[in-house]
Amino acid sequence: MTGWTDSEYGAFGRADADELLRRLAVMQAGFFTARQAIAHGIASDEFNLRIESGRWVRVENELFRLAGSVPTKFDEFAQWCAWYEGAAVVSHQSAADLHGMGHLQPRFLHLSTVDQRTVPSNRLALHHRELSDSDVEAVGCFRVTTPARTAVDLAAGGVSQEVLDELVGDAITLGRVDSEGLHAAVAGQPAAVADRIELALLAAG
Repeated sequence: MTGWTDSEYGAFGRADADELLRRLAVMQAGFFTARQAIAHGIASDEFNLRIESGRWVRVENELFRLAGSVPTKFDEFAQWCAWYEGAAVVSHQSAADLHGMGHLQPRFLHLSTVDQRTVPSNRLALHHRELSDSDVEAVGCFRVTTPARTAVDLAAGGVSQEVLDELVGDAITLGRVDSEGLHAAVAGQPAAVADRIELALLAAG
């Protein structure tokens, strides 16, 4: 790794461990967990050296960010998806907001994950479940449920029919989904959910 002096190399351990962690963090908007750092060969008792040197910033107890990472309006999404180390997907109201579907203005950040760990934030609304690859798509440094999956989740989650109509109408108008995609997404769902999606499609014309 370029830019390392002999003293830095000795103080922080193997330079390649930091470089490998840096590459991972870049894919997570600069965020990384303590577990990820340790997995890359950086001992926990070396963390403070990196913080004090200005290379790392502590975000939460077990979450860090590379110093100099450029802030974006999506940092909160990237931060908590990084905390779950790739096992979380932005979903439900938060996904609808990201897709420009409706005007829900969610109070919480909704994530779907199979990870059962307690997260250190009351900002999150967690949905413990497993999603298929076809249900998610990448948005920058994190993943989000597709517009079709998002509409089905909200139909199942109890939003009003009027709100659902608006969500589906926006998704169709924006070209993010079509009736075929919604019918495929609703396959296997309870009849009540399928009926609500059908009503929303009728309202969209």
